[in-house]
Formats: sequence, C-alpha cells, structure tokens
Amino acid sequence: MKTLDRYVLREMISPFLISMFAFVVLLIGRVIFDNIDQMIKLGVPVGLAARLIAFRIPWVMGMVLPLAVLFATSLSVNRLARDSELTAIRVAGTPLRRIFLPIFAVGLVCSIVTLWIGETVTPWANRESQRTVRMIYGMQAIPMIQERVFFESEGYWFYVGRVERPSKERTILRDVMIYEPSPAEGYPVLITASEATNDENLWTLRKGVMHKLDKDGLMQYEMSFPSMELNLRRISQSLWETQRTAEEMSLGELHEQISAFGGLGREVRDMKVNWHFKLSIPLSCLVFALCAAPLGLRFARTGSYSGILLGIIVMFFYQNNIWLGKALGMGGLAPPFVAGWSQNIIFGLIGILLLRREE
Repeated sequence: MKTLDRYVLREMISPFLISMFAFVVLLIGRVIFDNIDQMIKLGVPVGLAARLIAFRIPWVMGMVLPLAVLFATSLSVNRLARDSELTAIRVAGTPLRRIFLPIFAVGLVCSIVTLWIGETVTPWANRESQRTVRMIYGMQAIPMIQERVFFESEGYWFYVGRVERPSKERTILRDVMIYEPSPAEGYPVLITASEATNDENLWTLRKGVMHKLDKDGLMQYEMSFPSMELNLRRISQSLWETQRTAEEMSLGELHEQISAFGGLGREVRDMKVNWHFKLSIPLSCLVFALCAAPLGLRFARTGSYSGILLGIIVMFFYQNNIWLGKALGMGGLAPPFVAGWSQNIIFGLIGILLLRREE
C-alpha cells in the first residue's frame, strides 16, 4: 500500500505546485493593482512596494493552499480515472476510500498548515502590511480610523460605528464608545456619544452619556452631557496603530474581544461570524479533497479538461457560499456557527455521499 500512496502523491505534486504558483501570481497581482495608482502618483520606492507585497504573502498563502489542494485533487483523480488506472486498482480489491486516503491526508496536512499560518504569521504580517500602506499613503494629521473595529490604547478601548471625512482637515465620528476598564477609583467607566469631531488631536464628543459601573458590573450612576473634550495628543499615534480587524487577530485575540465586549452588552455578532470563518476556511483544504476526489472520478470520462472545469465550478460555488454565509450571519439572519461552517458542511456531505455512491 505504501507504493500506491507514493504513486497517488506523485500524481498530485505537479498540479499542486502549478496551482500554487498560478494563484500566488494572481493574488499578488491583486495587491499591486489595489495600490498601483497611489504608488505611481506618490512615486513610491521599489523597496517600499516590495515590503507591502512581502507582508501580504502569508495572507496569500492562506488563500492559495485550499485552492491548490482542490485543483491538485481534481486533476490527479481525473488523469488516473481517464487512463483506467483507478479501475485496475479497484479490480485488484482496493476500496476507493483507501485509494483516496493519501489525497485526504494531503488535505488534512494543508488544513493544519493553513491554520498555523493564519494563527501565527498572518495576523502579524497583516498589521505590518497596514502599517506599510499608511507609509505609502503618508501619515495624515487625521489618522485613518477604521469603522466597526474595537481597538485599545493607554488602558482605553475605543469603538467607532461610522467615519465621515468632509475634508482632509475634518473628520466626524458617529456612534463612538470609549471604555476605561480600570480607572483610578477602580470602577469601570463607559462613555458613549452620537458623534465626535476633531481639532488636530483634540476631540469633542457630543450628545453623550457617561456610565459608571461598580466592581460587579452593575450601573452605579450615569450622566448625560451635551459635549466633552478628549485630548489625544499624547496617545494619538499608538491609538491608531492598535486598530485591528479580524484579519489582524488570531482566534484567541478575537475570542477575547468577543468575551470582553459581549459582557458589556455590545453587539458582537460580526466578530463571532469572523471567528468561525477564521477556523472553517483553513479546514476547506480537507473539505476540497473530500469533495473533489469523487467528483473528479465521476466526470473523468468527459475529457481531460474536466478536471480544470470541475475545480473552477467547485471554487465558484464554495466562494459564493462563503459570501452568502457572511451576509446572512452579519445581517442576523443566520447564527454565526451556521454562517461560518455552512460551506464546509454542504461540500463535506456532498463528498461523503458521492464517495459512498462510487463505492
């Protein structure tokens, strides 16, 4: 059986490497395309552009590995079936699931590698990538504030629902929240405001409410105010540096934010959806191997190009399932678990049912 495993694995090597190369080129091209206008306009040095590309490579690899497994599985099974080699092996008494075992093992290993990259390398690299983008665009007097992202600085947590920029010199923040978990007197303080405007780094909060909690998290008192000034001159730079999207956090960091802000009564549905996707998408490597193997066998007789076509079709429906799941999950129409895992459940079941039928 070791001979069979090595033979099947050798069939996967070439399409796997070719698929990886092709998708890496395409996705890096997307990174360049997204920033090329500004790079040319500002005359960005080649070294800085290369730095941006280098820090996006871990994200690219997290996207490419599942696709490489998909196309490698589809093309290798297609070739083995067209030349009747799978039929000969099965006639010798080897079950189909045993023939496909090395393919499933590759999918599992790639899932583990993708998850490891996403947990250890990608969050750091994405933060460095965003820092490089700020260097390219130039750090403005008014930093680039991200919407609907919790970020921390100097012991404070911040949240901005919407950002409006009427001009380069003026920024308006909507639905602002500032949370101080450990003030001097020991009681957490939560400040909410409908809007905030800036004068350099001096921010004015308007139409707000200050909530003071006791050590048990119960409301001690609350006070509304028409306006309040907040001086961020000392912490402005570090404040924006600590803004993190879901792509810039590991599963553990994202879970900590869900627990912290969920306990405050804030809406964390989007964060829960992103948490499930950060775990489910790496496992798509195994799902693709499980699904594409029996599909490649079934449609092998239609021609040598059916393996490529099959990979494109599976990729299309899987990606659209992800987009639909995110839309339903973040819109509150589906539970976060269902939104994040529906594509793996659907394609995994299709693979299992087809494998049993082919057996």
